[in-house]
Parts: sequence; structure tokens; C-alpha cells
Amino acid sequence: MIRTIAGATFREATRSRSFVLLLALYALAVLLSRVGGWISGTDGSTITANLVMSLQSVFGVLVAVATGTALVQSEIQQKTLYTVLSRPLPRWKFVVGKFLGLAAALVCGQAAMLALGIAYLWITGAPVTGWLAVAGALTAMEVLVMAAVSLCWTALSSPLLATVLCLATYALGHAVGSLPGLMYHLKGFQRPLCVAFASLVPDLSRFSYRDEAVHALPIALGEIVIRLAYGACWIALLVMITVIVVRRKQL
Repeated sequence: MIRTIAGATFREATRSRSFVLLLALYALAVLLSRVGGWISGTDGSTITANLVMSLQSVFGVLVAVATGTALVQSEIQQKTLYTVLSRPLPRWKFVVGKFLGLAAALVCGQAAMLALGIAYLWITGAPVTGWLAVAGALTAMEVLVMAAVSLCWTALSSPLLATVLCLATYALGHAVGSLPGLMYHLKGFQRPLCVAFASLVPDLSRFSYRDEAVHALPIALGEIVIRLAYGACWIALLVMITVIVVRRKQL
């Protein structure tokens, strides 16, 4: 049953207007990224590569948030959710199937973005190395974490509020990486309070290997595994919270 729900969700996600539109906007932004290289005062190819890899993260997260927050709400509006849950189907299977289908669609989208970005860099003469693929894989994990975040916030609030909260989580998740540098400016109870608050948000800076990849700076295999495992743990936790909320929610 999980496979059936995941397959239906995958088809629904890849056919949604927001999914297709944001992928098209990504392609357009990649084409325009060369302008940033031209007007920069440094190496234009390096700037272009940085922009292309950063765009994969930004548009990937936008796709995850836009698609993830609309999945359950669209089923409620179309009343297909009641038909599914009227069967002897545990709600956890419904949530897991929804996430797996969304995750599969996002991975396909990330693969397409990465392939398009690398092809564009190669055509324009920008530096292309295998480390860009590693950066793309870590960015894909970042997008999957944000997909889990979007499902969790959608279960707890309305789609509009969930979108705002997702974007706030994305911003805070990247700000958490600068926390060690700020600890020296905190005193007394402020330090443990700040650490406790930061632990409630996934540290998305762990998946930011894009700048290093552009300059072909290597990363250890063990470090890659740790970062991917960190993302997998956050995904499992967020999906578990979503299951608990959906179980208790009156639909």
C-alpha cells in the first residue's frame, strides 16, 4: 500500500504546476547566471559555477516547499484523502507513502537540475569536476530534509502558514552554521539557551559544499557519510512527528 501511495504521489508531484514551473525558472536562471560572471570583477567562470550550484539549492527547496505543502491540502479539497483513509490503512503508511513519493519526485528534479547545470558549465567553459556531483548529492539531501520539514509544518498548520514557516526554517537552518562564531559574544544562560534553540532546527549548512566543489577542494568520504546520515536522521525524526500529528488530527 505504501508503494501505491508513493507512486500516486510521485505522479501528482511531477505533474503539478509549481513543480514544472520552478524547474523551468531554474533553467532560465541558469542561462542568466552567465551574466553574473560577465559583470563580476573576478573569474567569471567561477562566479557562474557558484551561481549555478547555489540555484540548485534555492530552487530545489522552493520546489520541496511548494509541492510538499500542497500535497495533503489538495487531497483534502478534492476529498480523495477521505477515500484513502476510509480503507483499513494505518495513517503512518499514508504519511510515509506521501513522503517517499515526494522524495522520489524531488530526487528526479535534483538530478535534472544537476545535469542541466553541469552541462551548461561545460558548454560555457566553466570548471567542471566530479566534486560538483558530490555537492549536488549533498544539496539533494538538503532538499529532502526540507521536504520532510514541509510535510511536518503542513500537518501542524495551514498551507500558507506552513510555507512561511518552511522558508523561516530554511533561513534559520543556514544561520545555525554561524553559531560557533557567535558563542563568544554570549554570556551566562544565553549560551545554553542558544544551543537548545539551535538544536530544534536542522543545520542545513552541513550540506553546503558548493563553494568548495567549485574550487575542486576535496572532501573526505567519511565526512560525506556523516552529513548524509545527519540528514537521514532529521528526515526520520520529522516524518515520525508528522505521523504522530496526523494520527491525532481530526480529518
